[in-house]
Amino acid sequence: MFPYSTMLQPVFWMVMGALIVLFFAGVRYWLQDLGISMNWWKWALLVLWFTILGITLGGGFTLMGENEWSAGIRFMVFFGVILLLAGAGLWLILTKSRAGRSG
Repeated sequence: MFPYSTMLQPVFWMVMGALIVLFFAGVRYWLQDLGISMNWWKWALLVLWFTILGITLGGGFTLMGENEWSAGIRFMVFFGVILLLAGAGLWLILTKSRAGRSG
């Protein structure tokens, strides 16, 4: 009933949007505390990584919800490994600017 509710569906998406904004505001302060300077292309890479993470989790759990457990697990493991490697590379790119600093 909830996903198809005329009144609650827009409220749900507004709350989700507000939570995403709060999440990225928190990431901003966390990166500042770590001494990582961010510019537009670093933010773009970070948003791209989080978007692919969301698609991977959404796609995998959708397959599991369709009773395709094996396909869902394989999907998440395959793209999870790729995301793990990409995330490690992204972390190296982000922390490269503070390599000379102690902290």
